[in-house]
Amino acid sequence: MGSEHNVWILWLFLLMVKLSFGLEKHWLPNLEWETAENWVEKRIPELDSYVRFPLDMRHAVGIGSSQGLRLSGIDLPRSGYLVLSKNGRIEFSEPGSSRKTSEWLRSGHLFWADPQNWGGSSEAAPHFEQVPCREDDIVLPETSRTFNVLMPMKNTEVRSVRTSDEKRPFSQWQWSDMAARREFEGRFFSVHYTDYSCTSCPCQDDPDGYYLEEICAIERPKCGFTPCEFPLKVEGHCCRYCGGRVSLTSEALVPVVRAAVDEALERHAEKLAWHVRYTWKVGVEILIKEKGDYSEVDIIKATEDVKETLLSMKIDVVATETAGAAMRDHRLAVALIPLIGTPFVVLFLFFLGFLYFSYSYRHIASGCAEVFSSIRDGVRVEKMQSGKPFGFALFENISEGNVQIANVAGASEPKENEEKADEEDSSSGGRFENPLYRSKRKLREEGEILTLEAPLRLATLRDKVEAQVEEIDIDIDQ
Repeated sequence: MGSEHNVWILWLFLLMVKLSFGLEKHWLPNLEWETAENWVEKRIPELDSYVRFPLDMRHAVGIGSSQGLRLSGIDLPRSGYLVLSKNGRIEFSEPGSSRKTSEWLRSGHLFWADPQNWGGSSEAAPHFEQVPCREDDIVLPETSRTFNVLMPMKNTEVRSVRTSDEKRPFSQWQWSDMAARREFEGRFFSVHYTDYSCTSCPCQDDPDGYYLEEICAIERPKCGFTPCEFPLKVEGHCCRYCGGRVSLTSEALVPVVRAAVDEALERHAEKLAWHVRYTWKVGVEILIKEKGDYSEVDIIKATEDVKETLLSMKIDVVATETAGAAMRDHRLAVALIPLIGTPFVVLFLFFLGFLYFSYSYRHIASGCAEVFSSIRDGVRVEKMQSGKPFGFALFENISEGNVQIANVAGASEPKENEEKADEEDSSSGGRFENPLYRSKRKLREEGEILTLEAPLRLATLRDKVEAQVEEIDIDIDQ
């Protein structure tokens, strides 16, 4: 029994020693020219390409390993750096007619206070603890890579800083001497080594919340839609938190709780992320979050598994919380409903108004049909105008029933010119009868069969018809 007790004490001691070293948080941004993800088209500029950098780039670009780089042209930013190695050079050729253009993707400063720039912490951790904390060891890119960062506006602390190609961290005086280097931008060198170790202290000493506000100014625009019904309010998190929480007393030991949670959620490691932390109100809590889309069922099950595991180890659980049911993003539909529904509401109100003023359903239907037909005819005319151009034929009513095509000299002389025009060759033009106009002179010559203005009699009609028949017989005999 005594040997088993000693093993338990030794295991607990090793856990506490291991976790007292804190976390290693790595700087993630890669600013190298040869990295394809840094370019808009995900392709490194080819030979004799034209390169464009954003005007507000405000960070460094490393082209040290590009030996003999040749470009046809380059658009430099208003602020930023191009970092060349000692033997590196850029050559410019004559711009060709079909030059290829490459554009740098990144723009703006790279902030120390941006959680997206750091790796090593859990996705379930609040934003305040995803950036370097006072108990964390910071790993910067190797010395052969380009590094550039804008320091925070408030003094912060870390335990150590080193580069990825070095095993030993910088000493305190070596780190302080880096304040004069261009890699670290800002009003002052605000990251310092901590003077003491405190495993139960908050991530940073920020009583006024200035550092948290600097972090949230970067993170709030990225929050997006909240996929849960009842999001949790988590200290140090800038967005609404969708996940689960298990609250413990201040007597709980974080190393033991962390080991227990790892064992309870080991089978959910692909779907879930978790984080054990000291709260600002002197307590311990476990945060559980989905790695992908939020799922209420998985969060509830994981929370219950953690609770049962802790209770089996005689660790008091104060409360458990979950963020409720999963929600779908219907913001687009909500935005379109007023645009689509308003016309129907207006038409319905008009319909009620017409009924109020004693218009029948038939009148309303006929009016709508007329409006629809006019709109349809207008659309048809518009399609004809946009499709095939067409013109109008103009017919002018003149005193005579014939329209002259060719220019005939002396058209003002009525009879002589008419006879000459009839004898002209067809190649010089001629006359044709206007189908929209009937000459009064011809009617007088041919005679009238009926006069609608005079009283109509059967004898008169018979005389007129017999006279016309006789004229036709004479013409046939001749």
